[in-house]
Amino acid sequence: MEELFRRKIWRLKELGYATVDDDTTKATMRELKALGYVSEPHAAVAWRALRDQLNPGEYGLFLGTAHPAKFKESVEAILGEPLPLPKELAERADLPLLSHNLPADFAALRQLLMSKV
Repeated sequence: MEELFRRKIWRLKELGYATVDDDTTKATMRELKALGYVSEPHAAVAWRALRDQLNPGEYGLFLGTAHPAKFKESVEAILGEPLPLPKELAERADLPLLSHNLPADFAALRQLLMSKV
């Protein structure tokens, strides 16, 4: 993003932004679904902000950087239908997690890291 601003000689204050509430986010996800695009919540907010800020005759671009499956339960609840997983994700969905839950304690982190050496 920084490189894009540098090359175009844009100022950060020229970057648009918006906030929407949860109900608007859900409604926007349903609108996008009706248009043939299954969105996760963050991309829906980006699309809504872009759509609401464009002037007549303007075009815009929004980017969704996460697959809706990252928010599978939420997307399914909002859209009221099952969300199929991409083949690559479905093949790995039942693998054991490799993450660890740790307290906010350096000694616990150190102990975990030292056990992996």
